[in-house]
Amino acid sequence: MTQSLRGVCAAVITPLDAQLLPDAEKAVAYYAALLRSGCDSLNVLGTTGEAMSLSADERLGFMEAIAASGLPRDRMMVGTGAAALRDCVRLTEAAFRLGFAAALVMPPFFFRGVSDEGITQFFGRLFESVVPPPGGVLLYNFPAVTGITFHAELVNRLVESYPGCIGGVKDSSNDAKLQAEIASRNPNMLVFPSSEAFLSDARKRGYAGCISGTVALWPELAARVWNGDSSAQNELTKLRESVAHGNLISAVRSAMAQRTGDRSWQRCLPPLMPPSAERSP
Repeated sequence: MTQSLRGVCAAVITPLDAQLLPDAEKAVAYYAALLRSGCDSLNVLGTTGEAMSLSADERLGFMEAIAASGLPRDRMMVGTGAAALRDCVRLTEAAFRLGFAAALVMPPFFFRGVSDEGITQFFGRLFESVVPPPGGVLLYNFPAVTGITFHAELVNRLVESYPGCIGGVKDSSNDAKLQAEIASRNPNMLVFPSSEAFLSDARKRGYAGCISGTVALWPELAARVWNGDSSAQNELTKLRESVAHGNLISAVRSAMAQRTGDRSWQRCLPPLMPPSAERSP
C-alpha cells in the first residue's frame, strides 16, 4: 500500500474548533480539495498537524472520523509516534485497523542521549504488539525536535531486526548525504525529503517524493515539478523560502486564513500562537 504514497505529499494542518479540538468535518473538505489539486497523498496528524499537542484520545477520534469520511485511505499516512510506548502502540494499531496506507513513527523523543539499543528495543516492543502490513511503517527522522537521528546504521539495524515492517523514511533534517546513504543501503526503501525545495532532485535520485507542510499552499506547482517540469523548481523553492522564517505551522495556518477569509484557520494549540499574536508585545 505504501507505493501509493509516492509523489507530492502534504503534511496537513489539523483544523481546530473554538474549544481547540480537532474539527474533522472541516478537515475532510480541506483534505479532499488537496487530493484534487495536485497532492498525491497526505500526511495526517504529523508535526504540521500538531499531533504531539493532541491527546491520544483526540488523535484516535480524529483518525476514526477521517477513516469514516470516504477519503481514500490508501493515499494517507498517519503520524502515530509518541513518547509513551503504549500510546504509540495504540495509535499505530488504530492506523492499520482503520485502513491507512502507513504509520509515520517518530522515535520516543523525551529523553536525550538514548542509545541505538534503546531505540531498537522501543520498535521491537511496538512490532511485538502491532504487526504492520508489509512496509507499513515509515520512520520519521526529525532530530531538531526529537534529539534523535535515524542515522544509516540505525535504520539498517531496524530493517534487519524487524524484516518486512519498515518501508521508508521521512527525513526532516533534509540531510542529502544521509538520504543517499539510506537509499544506497536499502534500494527498495521509500525516501522522502521534507521540503519541496528538493522535489526535483528527489525525482532525479529515484526517491519517493517529498512530505512537506507547506506544499499544501501550492500543490499544483509541486505536481508540475514532480511530473517532470524542472523549470518550475526555482519558483517552487522561492515560495517555500518565503514562509521558511519563523514558525512554519503558524505561517501555513495564516496563509489558509488569508485565502479563505476564515480566521479560524489561524487557531493553534499552545504554546504555538498565530503570527499576529507572536508579534504582540
